[in-house]
Amino acid sequence: MSIQAVAASVVFILTIMVIATGKMRRSVAALLAASLLMGLNIIPAQKAVSYIDFNTIGLLMGMMIIVGVISGTGLFQYIAVLTVKATGGRIHLTYIAVLAVTALLSAFLDNVTTVLLISPVVISLVDLMDVDPFPFLIGEAFASNIGGTATLVGDPPNMIIGSFAHFSFMDFIVNLTPAVALVMVIVTAWLLYHFRKDLEGGERATERIAKVDESKLIKDRGLMIRASTAMALVVAGFVVHHILDLPASVIALLGATVLLAVVPVDGDEVIHRDIEWPTIMFFVSLFIIVGALNETGVITAASELFISFFKGRPLAAMVAMLWFSGLVCAFINNVAFTVTFVYVARDLAASTGMAAAPLFWALSLGACLGGNGTFLGAAANVVVADIAEKSGNRINFRTFMRTGLKVVFISLITASLYIVIRWGGLF
Repeated sequence: MSIQAVAASVVFILTIMVIATGKMRRSVAALLAASLLMGLNIIPAQKAVSYIDFNTIGLLMGMMIIVGVISGTGLFQYIAVLTVKATGGRIHLTYIAVLAVTALLSAFLDNVTTVLLISPVVISLVDLMDVDPFPFLIGEAFASNIGGTATLVGDPPNMIIGSFAHFSFMDFIVNLTPAVALVMVIVTAWLLYHFRKDLEGGERATERIAKVDESKLIKDRGLMIRASTAMALVVAGFVVHHILDLPASVIALLGATVLLAVVPVDGDEVIHRDIEWPTIMFFVSLFIIVGALNETGVITAASELFISFFKGRPLAAMVAMLWFSGLVCAFINNVAFTVTFVYVARDLAASTGMAAAPLFWALSLGACLGGNGTFLGAAANVVVADIAEKSGNRINFRTFMRTGLKVVFISLITASLYIVIRWGGLF
């Protein structure tokens, strides 16, 4: 391993440690690491730019603007009251409903868009029910990543795998949706048990909420209609973006800017207030850090070791692909990982003489489900943490990781059983 590879690995590990200890804000720590890697020419600045996923950045910015405008209309509070009334104020049923709706939406929207939509509703819900927001917010992040695993459009790693392996939307439904449904049921049951003490109380608010006239919560009906229409059009654009040959980021930014142009709001104020700039900087920096690992051969070296160890052992290779990608993606952004590991899956299939498709399904399950491990694993996690902090409910790295890694292990064990049952007979 070269000096540059060692340096990139050390910088990456130190960045994780600094973020985990909370001694430095994650955006500052990541930006410092990225700047250091470029400053030492471990990854040249011109090359670093090529690793920044502008589709993710543009998608985040566009959806933050739209959700910010909608938030000011009172729509999210309106939905929160309706949800509590529908569940009769029963906190466990409300919790299950939040997780189920989040997972379902994430299957058809990307998980970042889903948490941007759901988080304001969740915050309004916990305020109404007077319960601890942590189980709801972190559960929402988990559900978005699990639900997004089910389809081609649900999570960016699936889009990468689908494009590389030429899988259709239905290919993902047939091969992954059953596994995701099973994982979601088991994880939800575990979360209900894990947070059993936190999900107590709230009943005393039921009678008060029943008397609330939710229609009076809408502050600006005209603005709400126009902003919601923009959101609906953007979501429709996401569904057909491959037909339009436009990336999701362009659709989101177009919807956001048209909305700002036609509604009576101060666009500068919305951009300043509602775009979470520390989150944007964190992702830009993270892409550069992972780019340095790729440029210096760290990821390639790991790939070659992986291939050499599992040559001639197809079923073991599938399970190993699941666990390796799952555990690595708990700490490395799953988009950057998947871009590299689709080639590993292809080469591993060739070396073992097995069909490549099962390896790609294992990679998808691992990369998407593993994203629940820490803030670094998936974009949705960071977005939820930032929204939570903005509302006065900070979720730090270690707190998220303590629960997240348990969810990852439960998910990977369940997915392993699914893989053995579904494809074990092929070998």
